[in-house]
Amino acid sequence: MSFFRAFSSNNKGLERSRNRSQSRNRSENLFGIQKYSYYRDLAIQSGHCTISSELASLRRSRLHRSLYNLVYTPNDELNYFILYMESCSLSSYLKFILDVHAYEKIARENSSKSNDQQVAALSLFHRYLSIDAKYFIPMDDEIRRLTLSLICPSSNSTMPDPNCFQMAREQTWKSIEENAYPDYLSSPYHANYQLKLLTSNQLQLHDIFHHSSSLSYFMEFAEQEQIVDLVRFWLAVEDFYQRTTNRMIDNQILSENALSIYDQYISLQAPSRLGFDDAIRARIECSICQPDIDAGPSSDTFDQAAWIVYVILQREYFPRFLQSVPFYRHISDLMVKLRNEDASLTSRPTKTIEPDEISTHSDNPLLATSSPPPIDRTRQSRQRNPSVSSSTASLNQEIASKSKGKFSMGYIDPLGRFIRDPDVDSIDGFSSSNRKTSSNPIQFFTNLVRNEQEERAMEEAAALFAETFINEITSMTANIDNE
Repeated sequence: MSFFRAFSSNNKGLERSRNRSQSRNRSENLFGIQKYSYYRDLAIQSGHCTISSELASLRRSRLHRSLYNLVYTPNDELNYFILYMESCSLSSYLKFILDVHAYEKIARENSSKSNDQQVAALSLFHRYLSIDAKYFIPMDDEIRRLTLSLICPSSNSTMPDPNCFQMAREQTWKSIEENAYPDYLSSPYHANYQLKLLTSNQLQLHDIFHHSSSLSYFMEFAEQEQIVDLVRFWLAVEDFYQRTTNRMIDNQILSENALSIYDQYISLQAPSRLGFDDAIRARIECSICQPDIDAGPSSDTFDQAAWIVYVILQREYFPRFLQSVPFYRHISDLMVKLRNEDASLTSRPTKTIEPDEISTHSDNPLLATSSPPPIDRTRQSRQRNPSVSSSTASLNQEIASKSKGKFSMGYIDPLGRFIRDPDVDSIDGFSSSNRKTSSNPIQFFTNLVRNEQEERAMEEAAALFAETFINEITSMTANIDNE
């Protein structure tokens, strides 16, 4: 029995060894993204019908919103745009757009109260479109006349047209979209919001992918990590999706585009093969090669594969990117841009907008921000770029922490001994007692940017000290000459 027991034990050991060898061989045979341990789970989850809706939310960046999303969707960037419009004396344009949106919403909800709607419409007209309007908006006389006729129809009915402000709103929107919004995207206000988002914990990978400037830094990181093919596949799929939504592109061109992506990344002979399994590859092939030649590929042809790639990039590489040198360089470049443009921003005249006591959006928390209170320019210059402003003392502490032990100031006494200057000792002691280590690289970049006002104050104090010192030397020399 002992022989059979030993034989059985040996067989179990050989079986475990064989299983480990087979498992190791299977892992060695896996290619590309299948090497990730959770790939099989992602492949199963990506087969659900909700993948396309999830990808739709990943196809825009908060670092570069469209004007529509900025104005009409809840976000924390609208306040920056309001401040910019106010600095350009164009806040009345944005106030008009928001008030008309609130009026139309109230008109749809309370369609039975015609008198209240007419009073609200006349209030908006006299506030923005009349000749003596408080927030006058330049408008064509024909549009102004037609708007007033839609508010007060000639018939006995007092019900205004729900779209009475449509023409005026379209002209105002066109003016903002063509003139103000492009300038806002290149302004310090927008850069300040971008810096706030980049240094927060809310940043996501899709914010980087759909912002050209941030994407360039991520591509540099991708080259270091050797994942450029994954990023290029995602971008190619996004370009394909945008083409499918454009009805002007022929289906034959879309089929050629889909086949090009398949040959480059999906096929077994692809030069940049990513390693998707047979089921996903077969599903893509069926979507591209449909029985109806004129039908063309569907917009969700690559959704399953794109979702898997995005999750892998988000889980494996995005946290590394946030701790990488290219990302910190991105933050540093944005800080330098803000610092260079801060002086020109301060010199701009600001038109104070008084809060409107009679407003149609008094109950709307989003639109309530369209009439900001008067702004103190001195306080705004201090608080505009909180992430850029830093004291000169903190910069001196960084320099002192690096140079301590290498350079010292003092003199040589008659015995040849080096004596440190007591004034310098007191300064070094003060700096060392108040020095704070900067472990966070973002904080380190912040400490390297000086506040111009404090720097100017220090220069004036130094000039005053030099002048006093020269006067004392001159008086002492004059006294010696007189003696």
